[in-house]
Amino acid sequence: MESSDTAEVELHENVVADTVEITQAGAALVQADTVTVTQGGAQHIEARSVTLSHGGAAVIEAETVDMRNGGAGVLMAETVKFRYSGIGVAAADTVKVRDGIIGVLFAGNIEGTPDVKVDARTAAAFGAGFAVVFLALRRLFR
Repeated sequence: MESSDTAEVELHENVVADTVEITQAGAALVQADTVTVTQGGAQHIEARSVTLSHGGAAVIEAETVDMRNGGAGVLMAETVKFRYSGIGVAAADTVKVRDGIIGVLFAGNIEGTPDVKVDARTAAAFGAGFAVVFLALRRLFR
């Protein structure tokens, strides 16, 4: 089967600029005021504003994040708005969600109904329980 369409995918190590647009490409580290990712990805994004569509990032640190059909491993932001997306661990002041999944969520205000696997209370209870078991085992095996 022959195809007349060809696509080049580029990978950039570090990108530092005021505005960065990544389309069908990737980058290791992106530092910018505004970052837009469409059908691409980045390992680490540090920005004031991030818009991610049909892409992903391992780590996002931003004031505002708008994600649609995307994913992030760890996300730290003041305001997160996402639709049809997934996040491993999210820490934000405000989370606005429609049809999204979050593994662990630490948020001050949640709008919508995200599918949260572990919330802040559950994580704290698990941590406290783990600490008690760890200390008991430590004393037992001394």
